[in-house]
Amino acid sequence: MRMKNFWALTVLVFAVLNFSGVTYSPLVKVVPGPNLPAQVKPMRSNNNLDLAMFQGRLFFGFRTAPNHFAGTKIVHYIMSSPDLGKTWEFEAKVFMGSDMREPRFLVVGDKLFYYNFQAGKNIFSFTPQHIWAMERRTLGSWTEPKQVFQPKCVLWRSKLINDKPYLTVYCGEGEYTGGAAGIQVYLLTTKDGYNFEPVDPKRPVIATGGSETDFEIDRAGNLYGVIRNEAGDGQSWASKVCTAKAGHLADWSCVDTPYKPDSPLVFKHNDEIYVIGRRSLGGAYDKGYRGLPDSIESLYYLADYWWTKKRTSLYHLDKQKLSLEPVLDFQSRGDTSFPGLVQLNDNQYLLYNYSSDPEGKDRVWMSGQLHQTNIYSTVITFQ
Repeated sequence: MRMKNFWALTVLVFAVLNFSGVTYSPLVKVVPGPNLPAQVKPMRSNNNLDLAMFQGRLFFGFRTAPNHFAGTKIVHYIMSSPDLGKTWEFEAKVFMGSDMREPRFLVVGDKLFYYNFQAGKNIFSFTPQHIWAMERRTLGSWTEPKQVFQPKCVLWRSKLINDKPYLTVYCGEGEYTGGAAGIQVYLLTTKDGYNFEPVDPKRPVIATGGSETDFEIDRAGNLYGVIRNEAGDGQSWASKVCTAKAGHLADWSCVDTPYKPDSPLVFKHNDEIYVIGRRSLGGAYDKGYRGLPDSIESLYYLADYWWTKKRTSLYHLDKQKLSLEPVLDFQSRGDTSFPGLVQLNDNQYLLYNYSSDPEGKDRVWMSGQLHQTNIYSTVITFQ
């Protein structure tokens, strides 16, 4: 048996035997891949991505660049498929001459929007500039990018829940420079795809200090979410698990978690809440070194995190305890975790994610960011 097939079978059997009836299929490399449109030219680093279903087609957008970091050659490509990725058709190419990240789709009524945020050119700084929106007209035809919301913001997640559009946005610089408790997280909605409004005008900001934020709403109308909190909120540098009661969705109550599910994607299956995000093999992110100044403590944790190995994992969110419980690790390593998900049927979900070669060297995160990364697909099945 070829080594690749053996490894895929081993991973699948391991999932079947150990993780409560949740399995995933062997990975399929999408980028680089043989079925891409001729206009799509992947580079060495393929990472940030999103998926959406719209008018019977699967839409896929991703970032490609010479490396993981900011620069001047970054490109976003948008493709669509009538057959769940067996064949692809070219939709659009986005180039701004500086870094671009967080591709995001959102269906608003009968329209499909694509968002990304533009950053700078300096590989040593994280400098959000603007969020841009494009609207699809027909196959391969999109409007010119238009600036939306306010400067220095990042749109992290856009989604439909009960047919209502929701967006989580965080604003402010300094996420990776330590002690950035001033970063604000907004919970927003939109009627036209261009103008963002607070879900609750009395409480537009739901948290400070955090960044990447995602959530779901259960059948009772209660909200459950996670916030990446490495910037620190003045009390801790762990990620947070949060909840808000029905009718008060902007009034978040949060607790710390030792896990740090970076690039979180939160979804609901049979009214249970799950999170897909990064998992560090180095243990808890916040080591509790409170004797250091906040900015130094934050930078120490970040530096330590760079030099540990990572996986993309599925977590279960316990709604009673507000805790995360790891369910399984997807086949991933090195630089990994930026999931996109669409539901296929009652029990299956199509997952796209990026990773260093899952069969290659098990690199620490920083090393993974300096080497090739690819985008893979798999199907998650809940038995």
